[in-house]
Amino acid sequence: MQYILDASFFFAENHLEGDLWTTAEVAEEIRDHVSKMRFAVLTAEGLKIGGAGPAEVSAVKEAAEKSGDLRVLSETDISVIAFGLATGGTVVSGDFAVQNVCRHLKVPVKSLLSKTAKKKVWKLLCSGCGAEIPAGEKDCPICGSPPKMRGTEKRANGN
Repeated sequence: MQYILDASFFFAENHLEGDLWTTAEVAEEIRDHVSKMRFAVLTAEGLKIGGAGPAEVSAVKEAAEKSGDLRVLSETDISVIAFGLATGGTVVSGDFAVQNVCRHLKVPVKSLLSKTAKKKVWKLLCSGCGAEIPAGEKDCPICGSPPKMRGTEKRANGN
C-alpha cells in the first residue's frame, strides 16, 4: 500500500508498513530535532519525496473552497492532498481539514487520531435565526445577528 505522509506523521512515533511518500513542502516544514530524526530514519529506510501537478493542486483548492476548508489549509496540506489525488495513495494525517477535503475528493485517508473527521461542508450561519449568511455579508440580513462558522455533515446523497 502507498501512503502519503502529512507533517503530523513525523511529530509522534507512528509506524506504517508499505510504500511511504511525502512532499517537499512537508520536508521543509519539519523543524524540531525529534521530527527531523524520524524523517531521516524513514528516508534511510526508503521514504520518497514526490509531488503533484497544477491540475491536482487546482482540484484540491476547488474542493476545499466548496467544503469551506480552504481558509485553514496550508500550502503543505494542499500539496499532500494533491499528491494523494494524483497517485491514488492513502493520505495519512491528524488534521481534520485535510481528512475532510480528502473525503470530498474521494482520496483514501487514514487518521493518526483515534477519532476520524466526518465529511462536512463549512458555512456561515446566523447565530440568531440559523439562516445561511451569503458570502461578504457582515451580519445576518434577516435578523442582524453575527454569523458563526458551522460544519454541516454531508449526507450520503451529496446534500
